[in-house]
Amino acid sequence: MGDQVTVHTTRDTYESRRSLPRVDEIEGIKVIRRNRIWRTSDPIVHLHNLGKLRSTWNLYTTFVLTLGLRKVVFTPHHSLTIDRGRGATLAARLMMRGVKVVIAVSDWEKEEMVRRGVPSYKIRVIPNGVEDEAFTFPRERTSTSRPYLLFLARIYRAKRQDVAIEALQHLPEVELVVAGQVQDREYLQSLKRRASELGLAERVKFVIDVDQRTKYTLIDSSLAVVLTSEVEADGLAIKEAMARGKPVIVSNKAALPYLVGPENGFVVSDPTELAEAASKLLHNERLVAEMGENNAKKALEWKWEAVAKRVRALYGELES
Repeated sequence: MGDQVTVHTTRDTYESRRSLPRVDEIEGIKVIRRNRIWRTSDPIVHLHNLGKLRSTWNLYTTFVLTLGLRKVVFTPHHSLTIDRGRGATLAARLMMRGVKVVIAVSDWEKEEMVRRGVPSYKIRVIPNGVEDEAFTFPRERTSTSRPYLLFLARIYRAKRQDVAIEALQHLPEVELVVAGQVQDREYLQSLKRRASELGLAERVKFVIDVDQRTKYTLIDSSLAVVLTSEVEADGLAIKEAMARGKPVIVSNKAALPYLVGPENGFVVSDPTELAEAASKLLHNERLVAEMGENNAKKALEWKWEAVAKRVRALYGELES
C-alpha cells in the first residue's frame, strides 16, 4: 500500500530471554528487537498488547501512552479486558488519555473495554486479518486411521485443551490432535496425564511448534477445528479454519460466539456438548460440507488486504 513500516518489539520468546536477533526483515518489513525500551520519531505510533504487565517494556510503553506526545494507536489484543485489580484498571484509564484511537479486534472486546472505563468514542472495531496462505495454500489431506478433532492453539491453561480431552471419552471413533507452541510445560504434562488416566493416550496426539504446511494439512485433514478458550478477543485459529472451509466448534466464552452460528459451527459450554457437536459432524457429511462452504465465504472479509485498508484509512484520518 506504499507505506514504510518499522516494527519495534522484544528479543524475548515465551521460553527464553534475548534469544532473537536484534535486526531482521520479515516479508519486506524491517523488524528491530530491543532488550527493554524502544524509541522512534515516526509521526504515528501503533502499539500492540500489554500482555506481560510487570515488565520494563510495558512500563516504557505505559509512559509513552500516558504522555500523549505522539499520535498513538493502541491495539490491546484483550490485555485491557483482563481483571488485574483496581490499581491496574485505574492505570489503564490513565494510559488511554494519551491514545488517539484504540482498536478492538472484536465487538466483544469493545464492550469489555467500555465496561472497564475506556471511552467508547475512542474505540474502533477492526478485526485481525487472516494471512493470504490460509486462502491460497493448496489443499492437502492426509489419510488417518480415525477422524480427528484439531485443537490449534498455544498450549497453556487459558486455552482449555483439557475440555476437548474430556469430550473424547464420549467419542470412541474420534481422535484429538493438540497442536501449537508450548507456553506452559506444566500444563502440557497435566494434559498428557489426564489423557492417560482416561485411557485416551493413544487417541490424543500432540504436535509441537507447527510450521505453516503442517498447520494447513492438519486443518484440511480434520473433522473440525476446536477452540474452547476461557478468553479470546478474536480467535485467529478459528478464522484460519474457516478460511480453509472447515466446520468449527468453540466455547461460549468471550469473542468466540460472535464468530460462530448454527450455519457454520457449534458453540458449546462443556465437554458433553462438544462431544455432541462432533458426533453430529461425524455422522452427517452434508452438514460438514454446508458449514465448510459457509465458512469459506465468511472468511473473505478477514483477508489482510481488506483489513489493512481499514487500518490505513484510520492512519489517514490521524494524519489530516
